[in-house]
Amino acid sequence: MPPGMNRWTPVARFPLTKRMNDRFPGPGRKRTWAKSEIVNEDLCDDILHRVSPYLNRKSPIDILDLWPGVGLFSSKVNDFLKPRRHLMIEPLLDTYGPFLKPLAASKPGYELLSLDIHAHRDWDSIISKHLPEQGPSSGDSSGAVAKNDTLLVLASPPPNTSKRNHYTPSRWWSIFLEMCLRQAGFHTYGCVRLLATLPSVEVPNIIPRTVVERKRPALLTESLALHAFELASPMDSGFWTMTKGWDVMAQNAARVAERTAANKIEIPPGREPRTYPLAPESPEAGWKPAPYTPRVSTEKLEQLIKLAEEVSKTSSDKTAKQKRSRALIQINQDNRHAYIRAQLKEKRIQIDQLTKSLSQAAADPKTTLESLKQYTDQIDALLSKIEEEASENHYDTFTHLSGLVDDHRASLHTGNFDDGLLHWDRRPFEPLHIDPEELYPQELDRTVLYFEPDVNSPVIQRVKEVDPSKRSNLFQLFEFLTLAFNTRGSMPVSELLSLMFPSKSIRDLIRAIPSLATYAGKKPKPDFDSIPKPPPSEVDPSTTYQENIDYDLSEVRLRSLPALTLWEITLEYMNTAADKSPVHLNRLLGGSLTSFRTGDYKASYKRLN
Repeated sequence: MPPGMNRWTPVARFPLTKRMNDRFPGPGRKRTWAKSEIVNEDLCDDILHRVSPYLNRKSPIDILDLWPGVGLFSSKVNDFLKPRRHLMIEPLLDTYGPFLKPLAASKPGYELLSLDIHAHRDWDSIISKHLPEQGPSSGDSSGAVAKNDTLLVLASPPPNTSKRNHYTPSRWWSIFLEMCLRQAGFHTYGCVRLLATLPSVEVPNIIPRTVVERKRPALLTESLALHAFELASPMDSGFWTMTKGWDVMAQNAARVAERTAANKIEIPPGREPRTYPLAPESPEAGWKPAPYTPRVSTEKLEQLIKLAEEVSKTSSDKTAKQKRSRALIQINQDNRHAYIRAQLKEKRIQIDQLTKSLSQAAADPKTTLESLKQYTDQIDALLSKIEEEASENHYDTFTHLSGLVDDHRASLHTGNFDDGLLHWDRRPFEPLHIDPEELYPQELDRTVLYFEPDVNSPVIQRVKEVDPSKRSNLFQLFEFLTLAFNTRGSMPVSELLSLMFPSKSIRDLIRAIPSLATYAGKKPKPDFDSIPKPPPSEVDPSTTYQENIDYDLSEVRLRSLPALTLWEITLEYMNTAADKSPVHLNRLLGGSLTSFRTGDYKASYKRLN
């Protein structure tokens, strides 16, 4: 930002910023203001053009618009969709009223209300009173559950500004999806679509770019979404590539470019995705050289390179030369650690591939224990090399290693990004770039997301099989299982299962939940030759239970499991555990209940003027 300017300095090319600066709270309150607004009409147009294939529907549509703020994006969506009714609900009407009241008066379909959205529970009454055309006939019941394309929810929740307020925008997203799962609230007449603008810092909780970032909101999104992607976002730091791996990130970006080209998706000038800067190469390789390893640059690395280049190698300044030497050591060490991690990750992936081949061979009636040694010997050799590297290198070397392994597995478990675990890996296009000046006040980044429910998702179909009287308990159990991702996502699956099912062996659990076999380590049983082979099947043997295989889940982490497998674990617990209480499960997993989760907490807004 230029000298003499701050985040509240109006931007001349966007007149709305001057109106906002004049109207919004005084200097003291501006320092703590946490929500920015889109102020460029062209950005709105580009976003709506990009999402138009998903929004356009033949039936009349109503818009339920939550936290519309200054209303620019709301007005552009209204102009684009020409809805039957457009209900805007803004809690901070004292602040935003001067912007929203003229908008509401500009067309007969608009209506403006003010209420505490977080605290409000009776959405059925709001919808029936203010969107009267909504009703049982609005839903399409051809899927496993009804879908309602006649209602679109717009939402732009503000960030929480107090540590005492646990109601973050990503938590609101979770509650929106919980309503979808229960066919309640906004989804009473069928699952509805959502076009949301959220603080960018919250988005990894919903559409994570790495499995390390997976949390409950993401698991619900994966469970229910037909489409879930970023439409537009500002440039980010790229730090997530450290756990994703530069190679996987680059390969995935290339696949996304192929999808974009195949679908003839236009990228407006200036909206192209920004590239992340590569870490600089060291001027000197040092006493323990390693091949240069591509990775994202950081401010620290840039400073070290600058320091190393500023001081001449032949300088007579002893202090300067020492600083240069220390800088080079740090640069080379960073590269060496990245190189070793990449090599170890490749060995782990080779083990996964050999394990898959072993499992497939074990299903062949002609296979003997002796013939499987070609796989087990290679696996043992790779494991020995990994242990040797671990003993020879500092533990800092292994930072992010498990994330690299887990993300490679999640992205390419079938060898194709189109089957990736994360919605990010399957995105149809890169997010449109948002320039910093297009959000006001500045330095409060926000990202635009689109969600569309899959009314025939495997999770919904499994839930439909559960007795309606037991579904509430199932949802609570799943909630507490997924809350473990907040602090225990790296927990080995073997540890999780031993906590939840102390009397069951891993083999018994994989027999009950065959999808766990996909990720498990495998080796043939000692009496392999005497055990009957599985009957012929079109299902890949490596993805289901085999009687002649021993399984190990100690190298598979909780965050790696697909949402459907987590639901299957939850169902098995509900059906077989001695104590089926959600609170008991929460305590087993080391959790505690906040006042929000027990229902005692009520969010409240503090007026800012």
